[in-house]
Amino acid sequence: MKDAETTLLDGESLTVDTLVALVRGKCAVDLSEEAWNRVGEARAIVEAMMQSGKPLYGINTGVGSQKDRRLHDDEVEAFNRAVIISEQTSFPGPAFDEAVVRAALLVLLNNAATGRLGIRPVLIRHLLEFFQTGQMPEIRRNISTGSSDLGPLAQLSSAVLNLPPDPEDSVSFTLSAKEAVSLVNNNSFAIAHGAIVLSQAKHLLRALDLAAAVSLEAHRGNLSYLRVEMAACYRNQHQKQSLEAIRAALSGSALWKPENWRQLHDPLSFRFAMRVNGAVRKAHDSAVKAFEDDLNCVCDNPVVSLELGEVVTGINMDSTPLTCAMDMLRQVLAVAVSVSFERTMKVQNPAFSGLPAAFADPARAESGFQNIILPHLTAARLAELRTLSVPVLLECSYGIVDGAIDVSGMAPLSVQRTEEVLDLGWQILANEILIAIWAIKIRDLPREGLGAEVRNAYDQVGPMLPLGREGQEVFNFCPVIDVVKALVTNLGDPC
Repeated sequence: MKDAETTLLDGESLTVDTLVALVRGKCAVDLSEEAWNRVGEARAIVEAMMQSGKPLYGINTGVGSQKDRRLHDDEVEAFNRAVIISEQTSFPGPAFDEAVVRAALLVLLNNAATGRLGIRPVLIRHLLEFFQTGQMPEIRRNISTGSSDLGPLAQLSSAVLNLPPDPEDSVSFTLSAKEAVSLVNNNSFAIAHGAIVLSQAKHLLRALDLAAAVSLEAHRGNLSYLRVEMAACYRNQHQKQSLEAIRAALSGSALWKPENWRQLHDPLSFRFAMRVNGAVRKAHDSAVKAFEDDLNCVCDNPVVSLELGEVVTGINMDSTPLTCAMDMLRQVLAVAVSVSFERTMKVQNPAFSGLPAAFADPARAESGFQNIILPHLTAARLAELRTLSVPVLLECSYGIVDGAIDVSGMAPLSVQRTEEVLDLGWQILANEILIAIWAIKIRDLPREGLGAEVRNAYDQVGPMLPLGREGQEVFNFCPVIDVVKALVTNLGDPC
């Protein structure tokens, strides 16, 4: 498998971008030579400790409430099988996207590449072969609290190992000591899902800046603070990135000439755009760092310490750092999208814009975007977005069974809500761009006087406006969202 098309996992250097690229691509995956060496060394440690007769959690004992129940040698195989089957309890709910399932298997493999799981090389090779088939099972979501994705991982493991309830139904892969707990006792689904969400969020960062630029054109905003000479006043690197993105979108715009500014002092939602959007970039970078830390650490209980030559209690199943990072990103996204909504309100408000209310034609009773209820639709989505942005970090403590399980990071819920916020954010930002281009047309601004990226948005979104056709046909907003996504995706990596 080690040819030019093979990506080697080493348990140390996997990034969010690489993970997502592997999920979307067709290249083969293997472990590095160093990783294979660690795998063999760790397995030898597990087998040596099993010979010592000491109680080893999940290896020669039960798990959870049954942690004090010692296993006899002839019970180990059945116990491993039972762990995978029993933790698949069927529960209603939606399924993960197949990309998340593929990514979760990759996270598990990179975890195994640390060598610290103590599982056999033959099991890792079996996992690699399953990944290469490209056929992932349907896995339920919303059933993990973020202290090991037990249910989803048991479902995935069952498919990988071909473990039916009845041993005589078909031939399955036989697990050895420790392997069942290592397959299910990690946060591979939360990490994988979060990585994909963070990858998707990168393009929304660009959309935030593009929307601000289009609204500045529509409002005929004051660009004094965006001039290149002002960069020396801004110390925040993320704010500077947003500044450069907005400047690029307005490149060549007539707005760079002060005589085209309508007001001496624009509303804060315009002036603070790069400040707020920069905060989103900072939160995104922080979240990527948190998820990449957990992409490349050993998440299992127990773990094999290669340094001590022992099996030791693991602690990395707690997902609090991931929850904290995702909560912060979601909250600052809610602020930035709320600012987008405010700009939209100003662009259409006669007191600020000088344009007719709702851009209505006084000669037509049914004209203007008020009659296609765009403000109502986006206000409803903004309310939903703000509700979803409430942090889940404090929803973590619970005591069940014998009381040993009493803390959980809730990262799966935080990731899920962030994904939902992204979806709503796209809708609200697309609406801002649509309304701003509508205003540009109402003002009869020359196309060649618009910024380069604003001009591109004008060309793509402008023909979709129902201007003059309100009430004649149902307006379909969905294609506008698709066009806006394509616009910012084609701009490249915003980070």
